[in-house]
Amino acid sequence: MTKFVLFLLTYSFTKIIRVMAAATVPMAAAFLLCKVGGCRTRRLNLGVLLLVPCSCLLGYSRIFFTGKCYLFTNWIQGIVTEEMAVCYFGIAGLLAVRHLYGHRRLHKKIVRLPQARQEECPAFLNDMQGIGAKRKIRVYITEDNCSPFAGGIRKPYIVMPRILLSSLSKEESEAVFYHEMLHIRQGHLLLLKVYAWLKILWWVHPAIYLLDCKLRENMEYCTDEGSVLLGSLNAQEYAAVILKTIRVSRQPVLYHMAFSNVRSALCFETLKKRLEGLSNIKKDGGAKLGYQKKRRQSALLSATAALILTATIGATSLPRYTRIKEISVYDDNLHPLTFDLQKEGFRADTTDGIFSISGQELSRFAGKYRLRGQYVIFGFDTIMKVPGVGGFGKVVRVSLADASDVEQLWCWDWMDCLKIFILKYLV
Repeated sequence: MTKFVLFLLTYSFTKIIRVMAAATVPMAAAFLLCKVGGCRTRRLNLGVLLLVPCSCLLGYSRIFFTGKCYLFTNWIQGIVTEEMAVCYFGIAGLLAVRHLYGHRRLHKKIVRLPQARQEECPAFLNDMQGIGAKRKIRVYITEDNCSPFAGGIRKPYIVMPRILLSSLSKEESEAVFYHEMLHIRQGHLLLLKVYAWLKILWWVHPAIYLLDCKLRENMEYCTDEGSVLLGSLNAQEYAAVILKTIRVSRQPVLYHMAFSNVRSALCFETLKKRLEGLSNIKKDGGAKLGYQKKRRQSALLSATAALILTATIGATSLPRYTRIKEISVYDDNLHPLTFDLQKEGFRADTTDGIFSISGQELSRFAGKYRLRGQYVIFGFDTIMKVPGVGGFGKVVRVSLADASDVEQLWCWDWMDCLKIFILKYLV
């Protein structure tokens, strides 16, 4: 049983590493786009960052498992050990437990807070057309000196510190409510949750942390713009509200665990960019309608791009469980030479699961790749669970001096058949 668990951990770790390698390309492109565009292209940046989780499916695409990329990903598979897999998932498990425990503690703290009275909440909070689905948003009042924040995906809520409400005018407090409500209505909380779990699953990849920071920055830019265009304050007055919030707030750690966008939103560099972005907002008579129209267009374009990307990946991917017809070849140090012997122009026979190759073909192959060892290893009848991630297959070792000297290294036994069944139907 222990060996079987280690097998599953090693297999899953290999799968994660390969998918991470494939997703690195779009993640790097998304980061560069956000870096070059800055706050001038905040809607485009947010749309691109929305596509990043979809691009993780590129690990299933054929294009990342051909040529040199295929050799690279198989080299990664060759260096993976059971100890590495156990360590990786051990740390990921601890991060997941920490994440769930923090949210559990926060939930207990939130439900004990008193809900705001009706007169303390602006009338628009649950009746805004064109902003998103109409869901009741609960408002809690806390005595702690924290920044206001939003939370909850199925049951959204806003937490407002009483000291902040008492220090702001009605128009200023409405601007704060607008900001937090837009985080809820525009799906920011769900996207943050997706990135939070990506950071747990891919904790070793630095790009996911950089993209998470860019995601939070662009969320703030977009909600700042909406708060100004939909609210009663102009850009300068709204900027003053942001500075007042910083003066009043002292962020407790527990609240930070619920919606960690708060700290990143108030750090100096992000704050500077937010204020610069506010200076570019032009508010006039048609600004509100224009904002809502652009927001709907952005949402439609993002959804369309996500569907096209997913469909493209699906069209270029192998089925999740495939028997590979190609014969792969390795030298006696297990370095991959080719993953399609026939495509290289060489013939071999695997009838009834028995491998054979003529001496002439073997000599030609050895000459092409300048083999100096004693043996060459052939893999065939391989089962692939995910493209590029080998499941099981038959492996033979052939002597370079005598092609008839074929030694079977691995064939299926009952345990392998059980693992194949689990790969096909359970994993």
